[in-house]
Amino acid sequence: MTGTPSHPGEPAQPADPLREEIANLQDVVRSHHDVGRALGLMTVRFACSTPEAWRTLQQVARDAGSEVSTVARVLVAAHDGSAGADDLRMIASFEDCLPEGGWPVGPWQDPSS
Repeated sequence: MTGTPSHPGEPAQPADPLREEIANLQDVVRSHHDVGRALGLMTVRFACSTPEAWRTLQQVARDAGSEVSTVARVLVAAHDGSAGADDLRMIASFEDCLPEGGWPVGPWQDPSS
């Protein structure tokens, strides 16, 4: 499905449904990336396997009434030190759902440096 060019000689712009699909796929890729990063961070933070981290992430999302991708994005943002006020409030709301020790707010720094 193609759209029409805005000006003669310009390439055709994708039709609106195609633009929506592209935007949706970009969101899915970002979410997948955040979930992967969060799982990696959780395996280190809580000294657990990837399957255990995945189950924990699912349980935290369920207990917090949130989506896994949202919990993952917030955990990654907190770790990176880029969490905003809303993200920090969200972490506070599900901190009790995390394993003992909670989640540190970043940016993470190597204690040996």
